[in-house]
Amino acid sequence: MTQDVAPARRVVLEGPLTLRSAEAVRATLQAAFEHDADIAIDCSAADEIDLSFIQVLIAARASATRRGGSVALAAPPGAVLLDTISRAGFRAVAEPAIGGTEVFWIDGDPA
Repeated sequence: MTQDVAPARRVVLEGPLTLRSAEAVRATLQAAFEHDADIAIDCSAADEIDLSFIQVLIAARASATRRGGSVALAAPPGAVLLDTISRAGFRAVAEPAIGGTEVFWIDGDPA
């Protein structure tokens, strides 16, 4: 028996994803959760990312899990996100795909 899994709602975030945009990013993700439990975040067009964006992602993921949903990146991290993750002491870890979306997340172990 196969199970059809609906694709996650893709949320595109671009430009600077920094402390100045953290509230707007949070609001965007919250609005997406009003329509779907599973969110795939595409931040490949971000030109600047700081730790506040990472914190928003971690908080969104925790919130989604409590609601029975999920948050994942739509693709492996690009150079800008990977640089921020690395400088923060996180590392990339692979996870199973959600609804056909390639998933990537971070854990707290130093690279």
